[in-house]
Amino acid sequence: MTECTISELVLDFDLYPRTSVDSQHVGYMKEAAKAGCAFPPIVADQKSKRVTDGFHRKRMYEAMYGPGHRVQVILKRYKSEAEMFLDACRYNAAHGRALTTNDRTRCAILACRLRVDAKDLAGCLHVDPATLDRLRVDRTATAPNGKGVHVALKRTIKHKAGGTLTKEQVAANDKLSGMSQTFYVNQVIILIESGLLNRDDEGLMQRLAVLKGLLEGLGS
Repeated sequence: MTECTISELVLDFDLYPRTSVDSQHVGYMKEAAKAGCAFPPIVADQKSKRVTDGFHRKRMYEAMYGPGHRVQVILKRYKSEAEMFLDACRYNAAHGRALTTNDRTRCAILACRLRVDAKDLAGCLHVDPATLDRLRVDRTATAPNGKGVHVALKRTIKHKAGGTLTKEQVAANDKLSGMSQTFYVNQVIILIESGLLNRDDEGLMQRLAVLKGLLEGLGS
């Protein structure tokens, strides 16, 4: 156990098991910290100071106290990036926000790149190896860079599994919340049919006008 400044700690997203750092979760943690809640130490690689456990905590501390704030850190020695990645998976699967299906798919993709044994990864994530095999088939597509890089698909576009996405589609996948396409459509229908649509929201009405044009285009 030692102390490090927030600015010393590195967030390496190439080894992060999750698809993103949840800003809403960081906000909840800030509220908990203000209420007196104590958080466990951040865990990081001794040599590179890359965080293996505590991405959300680093963001929280930085937002609350600035990059010069000192925090308790457990520094560990890793023999390789593969070992560091597996430890990050182990920590993230054990506590904090539960790993989503998309997160697990991302882990399966990273494991292939790092040549991590599938059984080792399954053990860290507490899932059956067959589950990871299914995710690689059913929830990944190829990025449009010609290098065979795979993308973890949100459930919203899982029908694109096995194909190749355009750059625009990769960007859209990142923005999707992961619900089914029918869910999004039904939400709009419910708001309109129930009379709950906020017609005074000028921005909303402009976007609905765009949607109307897109729907008309589908029929042509």
